[in-house]
Amino acid sequence: MLSNRNVALLLALAATAALAACGGSNTASTTAPTTVTDSVTRTATEQAAAVTTGAQITTGSATCSKTEITDAVTAYGKAQKQPAVLVPTAGSYKCSNGWAVAFVNVGSGSTAVTTTVVWQAEGQFWVPQDRGKVCPKPSKVPAAIYNAACNTN
Repeated sequence: MLSNRNVALLLALAATAALAACGGSNTASTTAPTTVTDSVTRTATEQAAAVTTGAQITTGSATCSKTEITDAVTAYGKAQKQPAVLVPTAGSYKCSNGWAVAFVNVGSGSTAVTTTVVWQAEGQFWVPQDRGKVCPKPSKVPAAIYNAACNTN
């Protein structure tokens, strides 16, 4: 059985590894803490900080706003190596419990097609999901957006 001290140490190491993996900085990794509790407290404080710029750690959670969904659509298009834009009509995106669905025009001119894209929030990012994997029941896609996410084009 792990002691409280060992659990704290494991949490501190996991947080440091997570920050290193995402390119974040962690002052706890450059300044040796005096105790394991000090390391955990410092890491938790850094992670709870407001969204910042520069070398600071950026934290938060994805929000269901037109700006964030439009950014996710743009990133989706870049990944597809084609322009992608949110369909310019009311109801072109919906969100529920950390999931989002959007109707997206992919391509340009006469070759553009409208497709349905599903995202799941991971921290502050909307991560596109494979509908073939997330839609079969029992599905993790919330019922409030399931029909739009899984039963369209």
